[in-house]
Amino acid sequence: MDIRKIIRINKLINSQRTGTPKTLGIHLGVSERTTHNYLRFMRTELKAPIEWNAYKKTYAYKKTGTLKIEWQEDK
Repeated sequence: MDIRKIIRINKLINSQRTGTPKTLGIHLGVSERTTHNYLRFMRTELKAPIEWNAYKKTYAYKKTGTLKIEWQEDK
């Protein structure tokens, strides 16, 4: 998984501008299948509540929140 692609997907989901999986793949420079793999990874491993909005034809988050991927020093 390329962290830069995950960050890009997150930004597109937040702005509700992902488009279809095929369109999202084009934005990311990957195949539609790889796009589905990224979304599955985000849902399962990162616990991102991603859903498909058929009316708007975009992915969106079901709940409000923030996807944080950053280093945190042990205290």
